[in-house]
Amino acid sequence: MQRRTELLSPAKDLATAKAAILCGADAVYMGASAFGARQNAANSLEDVAAAADFAHSYGAKLYITLNTILTDAELAQAQPLAWQLYEAGIDAFIVQDMGFLTLKLPPLPLHASTQCHIDSPQKARFLEAAGFDTLVLARELTLSEIAEISKSVKARIECFVHGALCVSYSGQCNLSHAIGGRSGNRGECAQPCRLEYDFEDSAGASVAPRRHYLSLKDMGRAANLGELLDAGVCAFKIEGRLKDISYVKNVTLFYRRALDIELAKRGLKRASLGVSRAEFAPDLNKSFNRGLTPYHLHDIQKDCAAFESPKSKGEFLGLAQKVCRGGFFEPRNSEIKNGDGLFIENPDGASFGARVQRAESGRVILGAQEGLLEPHQVLAGAKIWRNKNTAFEKSIERDAERKIGVKISVSEGADGIEILFKTQEDAPLYAKKTLGFEDRDDARDFEGALAKLKESLSKLGNSAFEATDFECAAKRLPHLKISEINEARRELCESLTQKIKDAARPKNAPHETRAFQGDLSFLPSDYKANVLNNGAKKFYEDAGLKISEYAAEAARMTLKGKRVMLTKHCVLRELGMCKKEGEFPQSLQEPLYLKNGGKTLRLNFDCARCGMEIFFEG
Repeated sequence: MQRRTELLSPAKDLATAKAAILCGADAVYMGASAFGARQNAANSLEDVAAAADFAHSYGAKLYITLNTILTDAELAQAQPLAWQLYEAGIDAFIVQDMGFLTLKLPPLPLHASTQCHIDSPQKARFLEAAGFDTLVLARELTLSEIAEISKSVKARIECFVHGALCVSYSGQCNLSHAIGGRSGNRGECAQPCRLEYDFEDSAGASVAPRRHYLSLKDMGRAANLGELLDAGVCAFKIEGRLKDISYVKNVTLFYRRALDIELAKRGLKRASLGVSRAEFAPDLNKSFNRGLTPYHLHDIQKDCAAFESPKSKGEFLGLAQKVCRGGFFEPRNSEIKNGDGLFIENPDGASFGARVQRAESGRVILGAQEGLLEPHQVLAGAKIWRNKNTAFEKSIERDAERKIGVKISVSEGADGIEILFKTQEDAPLYAKKTLGFEDRDDARDFEGALAKLKESLSKLGNSAFEATDFECAAKRLPHLKISEINEARRELCESLTQKIKDAARPKNAPHETRAFQGDLSFLPSDYKANVLNNGAKKFYEDAGLKISEYAAEAARMTLKGKRVMLTKHCVLRELGMCKKEGEFPQSLQEPLYLKNGGKTLRLNFDCARCGMEIFFEG
């Protein structure tokens, strides 16, 4: 059976989950009441159940993130929560902690979170053997690496295609925990990678001006969906469980349309039902972004960083050729409106965000700086970006609609007419109802009765369905009241919706595990294995790997002098100082450091991997 392709969208709450489904998501992932790696995106069991039911009405799925590393006490709490979520109707768990696999779990698929740091065929095969149905690969992998992993396993391959980028390989970052005790592996990341740093060599000489050296652009792979499909990816994931509902609507609908084009070229099928329509035209540049990058998908590339600012830039409007007090004259065709949010990069390197106080006759006046009476000064030649488009935000407020096409058929039987509602899919579902001739006269005007029947049955209104075809093979029709036809239509919609939900609901899927055959030297056994509980320790040791050290979050170790981040990002490469290409200034004395507020990070440039290791010096 051909595996169907899935577009997976984030949701911080029930309203966002519904909006994502209406905009075309084949699946949604969201947090439960605990252990979801995003403290501010937790949801009650009631909301989880409602989201699952809504998703299933379109043949879509709901996945729950339980992807933090857990203490022994939390692991004990996770088991009953997993069963409560199973009863709520969810379709799979996304997990990081291997201790989860030692629990008595409900028969649902397990997805290995990107926090599992899946960056090689060996790691993929190991996790598949452990019972994972889906593998969420590291964001840093190239197309050829993704294809190699895909060929090495039978598990579904899932890749991120859009959203914020962690500068570190996921699951291999302890920077937030080292600096302030807030662990990314525990859903508490304080985002120290978005801070400004001084960049110095060992003699204290400045390597480059103070900037956001660990801040990356956002991932944007809309142009690469076909290549990813050909590499074996079958689930395309949008990042953003903390993003607002307008972001999720816009990005989901954009990727829905882009992915459908690539699926049609290859004769592939999507994983859920219905066509999404909206009154707005989706545009990735109009939602939060720090600039977009495919991020090393075609091997190492420069221009992945956002050194100027970690804030959203949005859409580029042009240059401010002429300025005025408190603002500038807008670039041609930019159509800046009152209330728009702008990001401005002055030619002197300074950048700032501002709200438009007044826009008229081509003149744009900015609001005052926060806490000050004067507005920012815009210099001639400044780059103007719009990160909040009030007109677009208004257009996106109304919900999209998603309609499942149904063919309506009317045929004649011995006892009456049979009405059939059938989905227009390659594996159609149907509902039928018979309206008898008994106690009813035949319609005297067959053509008139047929027209009335067709019109009433096709008024599917606020349901999830729309009539795409109607046929009648009956030679006679009973005389029917409009109320009878409407009631039949309502029952058929309810019956068909229930059949779609039943088909979408998860079937029992016991975890199939097997012993992993091969050397385990590719797995870390120290704090980088993120083992925080005895269950995870037992899991690895049963596999043949002796754990030598618990995770840093166990508070049994200091991170001073230890590696707190592994990246494919290289500050020197972005600055045009690549050591591998012989561009590194000989005047600089290594090692090099990033410094902020008394915190010092030592950089080790791993040229063989084209990345960096970052060590916490205190």
